[in-house]
This record gives sequence, structure tokens and C-alpha cells, in this order.
Amino acid sequence: MKIALVDIKKDGDNKDFNGGFGTTFQIGKSIPSRVLSFLRGKLENLPTLSYVYIAGICKKYNHSVKYYLNEIPDSADLILIHVSLIRYNEEINFIKKMKQKGLNNIGVYGPIASVKPEFFKDADFVLKGEPEQAIINIFEMNKVPKGVIESKPIEDLDSLPYPDWSCFPVEDYSLSPAISKKPTLWVHASRGCPYKCSYCPYLVFGKYRARKPEKVIEELKYLKEKYNIKGFFFRDPTFSINHERIKKLAELMIKEELNLEWGCETRLDLLDISLLNLLYKAGLRAIKVGVESVDHDLLKKYKRLPPEINHQEKIINFCKKIGIRVIAFYIIGIPTDTKETIKNTINYSRRLNTSFANFTICTPIPGTDFYEEIKEKISDNNFNHYDNFHVVFKHDNLTSKEILDFQEKAITGYYFRLKY
Repeated sequence: MKIALVDIKKDGDNKDFNGGFGTTFQIGKSIPSRVLSFLRGKLENLPTLSYVYIAGICKKYNHSVKYYLNEIPDSADLILIHVSLIRYNEEINFIKKMKQKGLNNIGVYGPIASVKPEFFKDADFVLKGEPEQAIINIFEMNKVPKGVIESKPIEDLDSLPYPDWSCFPVEDYSLSPAISKKPTLWVHASRGCPYKCSYCPYLVFGKYRARKPEKVIEELKYLKEKYNIKGFFFRDPTFSINHERIKKLAELMIKEELNLEWGCETRLDLLDISLLNLLYKAGLRAIKVGVESVDHDLLKKYKRLPPEINHQEKIINFCKKIGIRVIAFYIIGIPTDTKETIKNTINYSRRLNTSFANFTICTPIPGTDFYEEIKEKISDNNFNHYDNFHVVFKHDNLTSKEILDFQEKAITGYYFRLKY
């Protein structure tokens, strides 16, 4: 079969972030805002990892596969699209154009397709769940399905073939400045998250599952040998859940002398000094962490279990000391936020003074408990705006303009200051 992987993106988009629903980086029209948006769009460039996993499955089953970025294929036996919130309108139009051109067997997948399959009536089929098992079934049965298809999560992640990067522009991929070396690629050491934050989009897809450290090392060696990678980033939502497993992984990196610069996303209360020293020795140079708000009582209302403040600051300061860049995430416009709580969080972010910081607007993502809790307050049904940079529900304490102004001032004020 001839497989087409069709991706619709704009500069600054990342459809892998926000649990696969996607996010952008639109922070206003001021000159500082435009400078930061331009730099983000040019420096950070990575693909949607699901495409690369699907390409690996295609290769295993001896099917040809091609990646199309913002382009309609001339012909294909099977077309697959990771649909998102941030490019929902463009993706719907793309599907219609492909149909008008006479293309068939168009399938969509992704978290938004899983929770709202009825949104994609123009597609020939919709995969609900992680896509790999359904795609394996298609190849083994040699039959393209119709309608809505349940796709069960892969229990043993190590049973999947390595992601195949050969039809993607690997040399262009970068996560700069968090990881300074190129090319930098995504890697999964685990999927899913056991925590229950009500607003978190990562809970929509699959339970927590982890790969064997030895299998992760095999993949890293393969990526280094075949694609000459200089860095990588673990796309796990919560990388350091099991310390013994992570220690073993780090020890194997050191033993194999991989000499790769890498990063991960995790919780600050899942890190300690001993573990960080080991991870640094293994090549860790960047971590993404959710600080979210300095008001912990506010966070707990949404089932967020924030790290204890003293531990949080201890870990961040230690990372600075040994040379691990910290990217801290903050949320603006949580329903119980006030002007005072937002100002306190912005001031706290500057006191922490991490290497990088991002301030996103609280967004009800379909499929989350938070979405169900406030759906009656939703004021904007244009899903392209569910990108963490638009206000889409009526806030009890703040106007939309106030929230947007706070976000722009938080981001531009963070980077355009003498202490930074």
C-alpha cells in the first residue's frame, strides 16, 4: 500500500504538545511579543511523534510511506491525519479538498478525534484511541475500515517498531534553546500519566505504561548511528515517576557513552539532588516542569497536587547550579484566579528566574473533567482558539482582555528584564 501522512501546520505550531491537542505561541501584537513569537517559530521545530511511529509500522509491514506538510498527495491507498484543536478548521477544509480531488480512505486520529469523532464526518474513518493498534489491524487484515474504530492502547510499548524518521527532515529538527544541539528528536520512554489534574489534556489518552530501560537505550543507539542525532527529548508527560527505573536508564546511558544532550518533562517533587546528579552525568541538560501558580489552594481545587514550595525552589536552584536549564510552565486565568493571584504568580516566576518560562491561558480541553465542569461558561466554539493563547470561557473575576493582557505582560516582561 501507498501511505500518505498529511500534516497541516503553521510556524509556531506544535501538535505534539498539550497532550496531542496542540498548542501555538500567539502573545499579542507588541514589538516584544512579535520578536518572541518569531524566535519561537524559528528555533523550535519538531514533528508530531505519532507520524513517526506510524511510519515505523508502515516500514515493518513493507508499505511505502510519505510525509506531506501542508500539501495534498497526488494519490494514496491510505491517508492518515493527526487532527488537532489548533488547526481544526484547516484540517477539516483539507479533508474536504482531498475528497473533491477524488482521494479516498482518509482516516483521522488524535485526542480530539477520540473524544469528538462526530466532528470529522468528512473523513472515511476515525480512530478512537492511540492509533498504532488500529493501523496494525488495517495492515494485517489488508482492509481499510469505515466509520468510527476503537483502537486499544499498546500495552507493551517495546513491541512497537522503532519510529522511522527516514521520510522526515531530521536535520531541520531542533528544540533550541532548551537543547542546544541539532538534530534533536523526540523519544518515548513511557506514555500516560497517573496523576489526576482535572484540566490536564494528557489524561485523555491511555493509562501510564513504561518501556524497559534496555529497549530505550537500543533506540537511542539506533538514532545516533542512523540519524547522527546530537540531542533528544523524552516526550513522557511525567518522566521520573519510578526512580529505580530512571536510575537504571541513566546508568546505561553513561555505560554506553552515548554523549547526547537531552531533556525531559516531569514533576519537581519527583526529583531529588542524588537523582539529578546522576541524570546530569548521563547528559540531562533541560527539564520542563509545571509550577502553574503560586497559589496552591487554588490548584488543589482542580486536583492538582503541587510540589511543596521549599522543595520546588531547592530543586530549581540546584538545577541552575549544576547547569540544567529549567523551563517552567504557568497557567493564567484558572476560574478562581483574581488579579492578585495572577500578579503573585508572575512575581514568583521572576523570583524563581528559571532559564525559560511559558504562561498559558487556562483552556477547557474536550475530554477533560475541567471541560465538563465549565462547559456552560464556554463563550468561544472556534476550536482553533483552544491553543492556550485565547480566552474561550467567561471568567467570573476577569475580562478576556484582562487575561490576555496579563499573559502578554507575563511573557514579554519575563524575557525583557535586566535580571533575565
